[in-house]
Amino acid sequence: MIRINLLPPSYRKPETQTIQQFHRSPLAFLIAGGLVGLLVLLLAFQQIRSAQLAKLDARLQQLAPQKAAVDELRLAVQRLRDQAAVYERLTKGRQRWTKVLNTLSDVTPDGVWYTDLSFDLDRGLVVQGSAIGQGGEEMVRIGRLVQDLKTNPGFASLIQDVQIESIKSVQDKELELIEFTLTGGLAKAADGPSS
Repeated sequence: MIRINLLPPSYRKPETQTIQQFHRSPLAFLIAGGLVGLLVLLLAFQQIRSAQLAKLDARLQQLAPQKAAVDELRLAVQRLRDQAAVYERLTKGRQRWTKVLNTLSDVTPDGVWYTDLSFDLDRGLVVQGSAIGQGGEEMVRIGRLVQDLKTNPGFASLIQDVQIESIKSVQDKELELIEFTLTGGLAKAADGPSS
């Protein structure tokens, strides 16, 4: 749009645009003051939040040892529950376990004996034993023992994957002994060995 002003220049009002006069109006001071106030409020809010975060962090650091103790206790309780479940499964079938141990005795070859029998949650049934060294014949006997345990249906139904975990030669005075450790996991299907 074109505006034509026919008044002589001396009578004309100086034309200033509204935007040029804005910096002189009270509204401009009010807006600037509001922005500064908002900035101060935001900074104060940030300081308060930082202080609260520092307090919470300090409290968290104080609670860290207690949290570690609680976590350790939870782990111990879980281990005890796992052990209780396994022992419950074991005690449900005492007669069957008796048969399993009898089978272990029956398939033991001459010159081989057991020194320890235990049950570990991670390794399963742990059988430690010894054999008299006879020029390599003892290794055959231990291997045959493992094979007989794996193929015996009564034993294999409760204990699976029987393996030689370790084997070593030990000199006892003038007698050579072979010490061995056998392990076998509790069969998953054997949830409660029945009689």
